[in-house]
Amino acid sequence: MRDAATIALGELHRAIGAEFWQGKTYRQFWAWFNARCIEIVGAADMDDLDAVGSALLEVRDAVEANGFMVASDRLDETIEADA
Repeated sequence: MRDAATIALGELHRAIGAEFWQGKTYRQFWAWFNARCIEIVGAADMDDLDAVGSALLEVRDAVEANGFMVASDRLDETIEADA
């Protein structure tokens, strides 16, 4: 992967902590997360798409581990620091 993609993925991974999202809703998190993923994929070189895709799946696993994957009826709930 190119340096820009590596940096963007690292920033994305760091920004999924509940402490960054405390007081916001899950809907706000997912709107940001999805838009950021689209930006990262859009900026990636064709040769890097497989690696970027794999890295995004790892970030998605971390999103799930951090408790951000909620049912659609909970999207407007506020995220607590221990999400």
